[in-house]
Amino acid sequence: MSERGVEHRVVKADRVGTGVTYGPAMAADGYVLTLITADGPLEVELGKAAMYTLWTEVRGTPWPEPDHPSEADMLVRRLVELANGADVERLREAIRALGGGR
Repeated sequence: MSERGVEHRVVKADRVGTGVTYGPAMAADGYVLTLITADGPLEVELGKAAMYTLWTEVRGTPWPEPDHPSEADMLVRRLVELANGADVERLREAIRALGGGR
Protein backbone atom coordinates (compact mmCIF):
# COMPACT_ATOMS: atom_id res chain seq x y z
CA MET A 1 0.00 0.00 0.00
CA SER A 2 1.16 3.51 -0.67
CA GLU A 3 1.05 6.26 1.89
CA ARG A 4 -2.29 7.36 0.35
CA GLY A 5 -3.82 3.95 1.09
CA VAL A 6 -3.81 2.91 -2.57
CA GLU A 7 -2.36 -0.44 -3.57
CA HIS A 8 0.40 0.05 -6.12
CA ARG A 9 1.64 -2.68 -8.47
CA VAL A 10 3.65 -2.62 -11.69
CA VAL A 11 2.89 -4.88 -14.65
CA LYS A 12 5.82 -7.24 -15.23
CA ALA A 13 8.14 -5.94 -17.94
CA ASP A 14 8.23 -9.31 -19.71
CA ARG A 15 4.40 -9.43 -19.78
CA VAL A 16 3.67 -5.95 -21.13
CA GLY A 17 1.85 -7.33 -24.19
CA THR A 18 -0.15 -9.88 -22.21
CA GLY A 19 0.01 -8.48 -18.70
CA VAL A 20 -3.17 -6.43 -19.02
CA THR A 21 -6.33 -8.15 -20.21
CA TYR A 22 -10.07 -7.85 -19.71
CA GLY A 23 -13.09 -9.95 -20.40
CA PRO A 24 -16.48 -10.96 -19.06
CA ALA A 25 -16.61 -11.88 -15.38
CA MET A 26 -17.47 -15.53 -14.92
CA ALA A 27 -19.13 -15.27 -11.50
CA ALA A 28 -20.60 -11.77 -11.77
CA ASP A 29 -22.49 -9.50 -14.16
CA GLY A 30 -19.70 -7.34 -15.51
CA TYR A 31 -16.04 -7.54 -16.49
CA VAL A 32 -12.69 -8.42 -14.97
CA LEU A 33 -9.54 -6.41 -15.66
CA THR A 34 -6.51 -8.61 -14.96
CA LEU A 35 -3.00 -7.27 -14.39
CA ILE A 36 -0.02 -9.64 -14.19
CA THR A 37 2.41 -8.05 -11.76
CA ALA A 38 5.67 -9.05 -10.09
CA ASP A 39 3.61 -9.72 -6.95
CA GLY A 40 1.21 -11.98 -8.84
CA PRO A 41 -2.04 -11.41 -10.71
CA LEU A 42 -4.41 -8.67 -9.67
CA GLU A 43 -8.04 -8.85 -10.78
CA VAL A 44 -10.31 -5.83 -10.68
CA GLU A 45 -14.02 -6.48 -11.15
CA LEU A 46 -15.94 -3.78 -13.02
CA GLY A 47 -19.68 -3.56 -13.41
CA LYS A 48 -21.05 -2.82 -16.89
CA ALA A 49 -21.30 0.94 -16.24
CA ALA A 50 -17.75 1.14 -14.86
CA MET A 51 -16.36 -0.88 -17.78
CA TYR A 52 -18.17 1.36 -20.27
CA THR A 53 -16.73 4.44 -18.56
CA LEU A 54 -13.22 2.97 -18.75
CA TRP A 55 -13.69 1.94 -22.38
CA THR A 56 -14.95 5.37 -23.47
CA GLU A 57 -12.12 7.04 -21.54
CA VAL A 58 -9.42 5.16 -23.43
CA ARG A 59 -11.18 4.75 -26.78
CA GLY A 60 -9.50 6.95 -29.34
CA THR A 61 -7.06 8.46 -26.87
CA PRO A 62 -3.77 9.04 -28.70
CA TRP A 63 -0.82 7.20 -27.16
CA PRO A 64 1.70 8.16 -26.04
CA GLU A 65 0.79 11.68 -25.10
CA PRO A 66 3.52 14.18 -25.96
CA ASP A 67 5.09 16.18 -23.13
CA HIS A 68 3.90 19.37 -24.80
CA PRO A 69 0.82 18.65 -26.90
CA SER A 70 0.32 20.85 -29.92
CA GLU A 71 -2.88 22.76 -30.47
CA ALA A 72 -3.84 20.14 -33.07
CA ASP A 73 -3.32 17.36 -30.48
CA MET A 74 -5.59 19.17 -28.03
CA LEU A 75 -8.25 19.73 -30.70
CA VAL A 76 -8.20 16.06 -31.75
CA ARG A 77 -8.60 15.02 -28.11
CA ARG A 78 -11.59 17.38 -27.78
CA LEU A 79 -13.16 15.98 -30.95
CA VAL A 80 -12.82 12.45 -29.59
CA GLU A 81 -14.46 13.49 -26.31
CA LEU A 82 -17.36 15.09 -28.16
CA ALA A 83 -17.70 12.17 -30.58
CA ASN A 84 -17.96 9.68 -27.72
CA GLY A 85 -21.06 11.48 -26.45
CA ALA A 86 -22.68 12.35 -29.78
CA ASP A 87 -25.72 10.80 -31.41
CA VAL A 88 -25.57 9.37 -34.95
CA GLU A 89 -26.82 12.51 -36.69
CA ARG A 90 -24.26 14.75 -34.95
CA LEU A 91 -21.51 12.30 -35.94
CA ARG A 92 -22.66 12.44 -39.56
CA GLU A 93 -22.69 16.26 -39.44
CA ALA A 94 -19.15 16.30 -38.03
CA ILE A 95 -17.89 13.91 -40.68
CA ARG A 96 -19.43 16.03 -43.43
CA ALA A 97 -17.96 19.21 -41.90
CA LEU A 98 -14.51 17.60 -41.95
CA GLY A 99 -14.87 16.67 -45.62
CA GLY A 100 -15.62 13.01 -45.05
CA GLY A 101 -19.17 12.93 -46.42
CA ARG A 102 -20.06 10.34 -49.01
